[in-house]
Amino acid sequence: MAMLYLVLSLCVLQVHSMALKGPVLTRYQPCGLGVIYFDKITDMLWRAEVNLQLYENINEVVIEIIFENQMTLYGVSHNSTIFINNQSHNFTFIPKGNIPDQYHIYTSIKENTTTSVPTVERFSLNRIVLCNAFLKAADTVKSLDATQPGDREYQHVCGRRSLDHTEVNYVRTEYAQAGDWPWHVAILIKKPFTNLAYYQCGGNVISTTAILTAGHCMFLSGSLIDTSRIIIKAGLTDLRAVDKADQQTLTAERVILHPDYNADQATSDLAIVIVNKLLYTEYVQPICVWGPVYDKTALFGNQAVITGFGTTEQNMPSHTLRATNTIVQNDTTCNNYAPELYPKLLNEFTFCVGFGPNAGINPRNGDSGGGLFIPTKQPDHKVSWFLRGILSKCGLLAGQIFCDPEYYVVYTDVGPHYGWIYHNAGLIFSSNVVS
Repeated sequence: MAMLYLVLSLCVLQVHSMALKGPVLTRYQPCGLGVIYFDKITDMLWRAEVNLQLYENINEVVIEIIFENQMTLYGVSHNSTIFINNQSHNFTFIPKGNIPDQYHIYTSIKENTTTSVPTVERFSLNRIVLCNAFLKAADTVKSLDATQPGDREYQHVCGRRSLDHTEVNYVRTEYAQAGDWPWHVAILIKKPFTNLAYYQCGGNVISTTAILTAGHCMFLSGSLIDTSRIIIKAGLTDLRAVDKADQQTLTAERVILHPDYNADQATSDLAIVIVNKLLYTEYVQPICVWGPVYDKTALFGNQAVITGFGTTEQNMPSHTLRATNTIVQNDTTCNNYAPELYPKLLNEFTFCVGFGPNAGINPRNGDSGGGLFIPTKQPDHKVSWFLRGILSKCGLLAGQIFCDPEYYVVYTDVGPHYGWIYHNAGLIFSSNVVS
């Protein structure tokens, strides 16, 4: 077996890649709810999952869904009483027996099945309306502004999106739509004595003045990058786009490197880029930061989303933002796969991510600084996205210049650094629920 090297994922390249393979997965979450989502299984078939495990001490379940289109019902996962009304627009599902943790519904749209999603006009659980046209219309940037009269600090609900189409997520896909992942930014470096800049790393909006990224993204050839050369581009999905109305370009005012940063480790591979300042719009939003309580063992086996700009699987430039699902692995899985690599990197402050050597779905060079996003149900039944990790390290075989997608990648866990992040980002903790 060839000797493995550790690589700081920016290297010296100006071409960056995320290896995304496999079919497109389309997920539809009506009203951004945490309790129900629809996955596209085939061109015609959708599977809805109702996550009843989120609710404790319920003795009965009545699921009511009104669809925009006429639907065909193929089956459900549990023995149920089912009512279908209004020419197959209205469905009621009442599971019999013990309440299941997850309840699945298999359905399709009777017409135009390959291009449409099963749009939900109304969703009720136990006769409580959780999604309807009024709630969808209220999901705006203004609704996320939590600043009250007399507040001295601007407050904003984090981890939420406010575009109609962001009810639908596309993962393992070539293109992300504007507003899909509004907290992901591109960090560019200006070339000396020119007006040209090249893409360096990803980053994450955590406040109007702070971008969280990997510490090693702030270095070139072992030296800190001059702050005046750092450019932040927010609200874009294509690096080639110029002067788009939804795009914001800012220069860095200051870089705060984590005091325990070490180039050879992922433990504290963090930096905060201070800018002045971002405007929250439909296309630029902050991500919630996980913490202060953290236990990475609770992450093991959980799926998450990662995003990044870069090249195609053939290492050809694409310049587009792409997203994919991934999975957090148990440390043992990664340590056993490459015992000469991962035991040096994995500890209580880091974790290991990826589907494994045969999946071919992993970040590569240049996707450093991008986040690992965890969807979390909130008391208002909606999902908020939390930033749990920052991409730090990958495996590089001798003689290669690209991170090998067969190896797992290592993320810095932001949870243990919650206090440092909040202090330096100027954040004030508050509830993440829209009242």
